[in-house]
Amino acid sequence: MSTDSNLGFWLFNSTNGLRGAQSTFEHLPDGRIVLVKDPNNPAVLEDEFIVYSLQHSPQARNDFNRLFPSLDVESQERLTNLIERNPRATKLLVDSQVYEDNIQKKQVTAGVRLGGDGRPSQIATKDRLEVS
Repeated sequence: MSTDSNLGFWLFNSTNGLRGAQSTFEHLPDGRIVLVKDPNNPAVLEDEFIVYSLQHSPQARNDFNRLFPSLDVESQERLTNLIERNPRATKLLVDSQVYEDNIQKKQVTAGVRLGGDGRPSQIATKDRLEVS
């Protein structure tokens, strides 16, 4: 059994959030569709959350790779199927440095005013020359 300290990102309610067998969908007579968890080994976290986390968090990806071998066979099968069904969605979008650079790029933007001909306007050129 994993301890709280080594579950990292996947610690959820004092247990491993990656644990659990595949859930199924059941169609009710009134037309609703409900998620039914395996009664013997219910999934702790839903597939959508796992996919989102793998795509957006380097820590989630690293902890997933570290914890996967220690999971029971049913959990490994569920997660393997999840990744095979969502190959593009489970790829990490960018590494952490690129992610942080992209955030900074959005926060630090210096607009350049352009004239009608597409060249920097005299105001923008004048401002730039005075600052230099």
